[in-house]
Parts: sequence; structure tokens; C-alpha cells
Amino acid sequence: MMSRPNRMMYTPITRGHKPTPSQESNTLSTMSEVSCTTTLSMESEVTEGCMDFTEEEGESNGSEETVDTVGVVGAGNGELEKRMKSHNSDYGSYYNSPTGTVVPQDKSTDGDTLHNSPLLPTSEEEDSASDSANKSDNPMDTVKLEMPPVTQEQEATYQPDTIPGEPLKTLLSALFLGTGFLATTASLAFTHERVPDMQPLPDIVLDNIKHQSWGLDVSEYLLMISTISALIVVLLHSHRLVILRRIWLLLGILYYYRALTMFVTVLPKADETYTCMPRKNDTTALDYTKRVLTIISGGGLSINGKHIYCGDYIFSGHTMTLTMGYLVIKQYSPRRFILLHWASFLTSLCGVIFLLLSRGHYTIDVLLAYYVTSRIWWIYHTLAHNQQLKYRGEHNFLDNMCWWHVFRFFETELQGPLPRRYSLPLPKVVQRIFCHNITRLCCQTSVSREIFQT
Repeated sequence: MMSRPNRMMYTPITRGHKPTPSQESNTLSTMSEVSCTTTLSMESEVTEGCMDFTEEEGESNGSEETVDTVGVVGAGNGELEKRMKSHNSDYGSYYNSPTGTVVPQDKSTDGDTLHNSPLLPTSEEEDSASDSANKSDNPMDTVKLEMPPVTQEQEATYQPDTIPGEPLKTLLSALFLGTGFLATTASLAFTHERVPDMQPLPDIVLDNIKHQSWGLDVSEYLLMISTISALIVVLLHSHRLVILRRIWLLLGILYYYRALTMFVTVLPKADETYTCMPRKNDTTALDYTKRVLTIISGGGLSINGKHIYCGDYIFSGHTMTLTMGYLVIKQYSPRRFILLHWASFLTSLCGVIFLLLSRGHYTIDVLLAYYVTSRIWWIYHTLAHNQQLKYRGEHNFLDNMCWWHVFRFFETELQGPLPRRYSLPLPKVVQRIFCHNITRLCCQTSVSREIFQT
């Protein structure tokens, strides 16, 4: 007599073969006793206790039949791992088991356990599963770490766009600029005694234009306009201290260059009508000191009548200042202020043209001043905007410049270009009071307007 097949044993159904009646009854009996309806919840308890429920649809064609399966996998409970797993030709690879292979089970124990155990875990099983999941050795598991709170001061320190002002470095650059200007005036005081008394040198530009004595005054007025405009742009910038130390450092370097170049090569006067202080054969140290003080009191300009010494030709200080003013406005003003950029460019250009009309400098003085000023400006900002150029090595040949170490000291805490942000150069308390008054005034104006309209 044939024994009745165990109802808990599953016989696989392969695709392409029609199942026998005994296989169909066995499959339906097994599905009817363990089938259930589950509801997916968004709550964290269910998510921690169970993995996703996946259900796929098989294709039926003619006599082919595919049984859909529902896989429930526990999250670390040994009891749940022994629950029923369906194996057929479509989903055998999903459970990492070979297709068509039946795993033998113990009829005396596993059948009753699977028959009497529920499909979904209880609350105690969920807790134990979550605890075991938290204690898992899997490196891909999520680990919860307790982080200390961050204060506002620390948050401001961690912000990438925080740029330190470093006023001490700005003060050092101001002192450097002062020493450079002092060196230039001292060089002029010594050079005045060595100016040759001869005709002006041939110049292709000066020889073909008509001399205009008023041109020097107009050039210096334009120079002051350009300088004041650049100063306003810098003061309205949020990182004004950084910009000021850059400008003062570059001006100091240029003044030292100029003191050297006009001392080693002395040119005759370009304008024969320009009146210079008479030379002395027995000049003392006190005379040189008086000359230096006279030049410093006049700011190096001829418009106030204090620039009465000759010989400061190579290179042009007027052109240097005009070029620097335009470069500052172009670099640190808003990009959309195109009208301001063009106005600054035309101001500097006209200042140089009027300087040549008055024969205040030779053409070579103007060309050298523009070249040296613009190149040192662009080289400095190229170094400041590239972090790799702040370190010595075979990749950086610019570290051979004599002022590279000073640059590195000033730009150590900065990374990349300065953001174009602007604010009033006032203390924060004064700014809050000013903004409060402006807001209150606007509210009063709007209320008065509404009352007037009603």
C-alpha cells in the first residue's frame, strides 16, 4: 500500500512540463496552510524586524504554469531562518539556492515547527532581531554615533568661506609701504645732484607732439580721482583688510624697484621749462633730510609745489599709481559694474596721455611702469588664487622671486579668490543702529503715505 506523501514536503514544478494531479494537490495544500495576508507598514519596528517583501509575477503560456512565491527572511533570528522558503525555476537564484534542488527536512521536528509557527514575528522576536542586528559584525550595517553639539563659534570656524582679517599682517604691509616710499624719496634726494645738464633725449612720442604745460596738473587730478575711487571700492569690500595688505605690499615692492632703477640710471630732464631746485656741491646729511621731508609733505606730486627735485624718471610713479588704481577697481568691484570699469580705464589712460603731453616723463618711463605694475599684480594674484603655488618645489618656479616668502606669509590662511561681498566699513553696533533707523524711517514713510491716500 502506497504511503501518503507528506503534505509539508514540496515537490518542485519545472517550467515546460505539465504537473500531475498529485503535484497540483500537494502544491495547493502547502500554499493553503501557510498562506497569509501581510500589510507593509512604514513604521520603524517592522522595518527593523523584517526585510522587504518582494513579489514577482510569472508568465503563463499554454500548459506552462508558474507558482508565485512570497519570501520572508528574518533579520538575524535563527528560528526565522528555518521558515518555509519556496524553490522553483524562476526564483531559485533569488534565495541563493540551486534551481530544482530540494532540501530534505526532518519529518518529526521541522514539519510541526513550520506548521505551528506564525509567518510574522512577534514583538519579542522583533526586539531580539533588532538587538542582534545592532550587534552584527557586518561592516555594512548602520552604526549610530553620538556627536557632541557644535557651538556658534565652532560653526563659524568650520565654515569654508570664513576668511580671517589678520589686522597685524595689514599693519606690517603698511609699514613696508612706508619704508618703500621713504626709500624712493631718499633715492630722489640723492639723484637730484646727479642730473646731467644737457638736452632731452630723443623720444619718438615727445618729439612729435606739442608741449602742453597744463597737462601735468590734469594728470595729477585724474590720478587723485582714480586713487580715491579705488580706495572707496576697497573700503566697501567685506574683506578690506586682506585687499589693503595686498595693495600696500605690492606698492612697497614697486617703490623699492623704482628707488633702485632711478638711482642707477639718471636721465636728463624731459621738459626743459620745468624748474628744479639748484644743486649744491657740498650737500650735507641735513640737506638730504630736508629734501626727503619736503618730498614726503607734498605726497610726491607737483600740483602742490613741493616736488622741486628732478631725476625721478625711470620708471614713472604717476603711471604706476594710475595703473594700480584701475587694476584694483577691476579686480575687487562687482563684475556687473562695467561702466565703473570703463570709467576707471579711461581715467588712467587719459592721465598717462596728459602726462606725456606735459613731458613729465619719457615714453620709456611710462611703458616700463605699466609693464612692471601690471605683471607684478597678475603674478601675485595668480599665486594667491592657486594653493599649489604657495609651496616650494619643482612645479613652482615663481618661488625664486625675492618677495615670495613675504607673499607666503601674508596668504597662508587664504585659499582661492576672495568672494565679491560688500559691507559698510563700520562697527557692527553702528551698523545695527543705522539699519534700525533706516527700517523705522521706511515704516514711517509707508504709514504716512497710506494715511495721505486714505
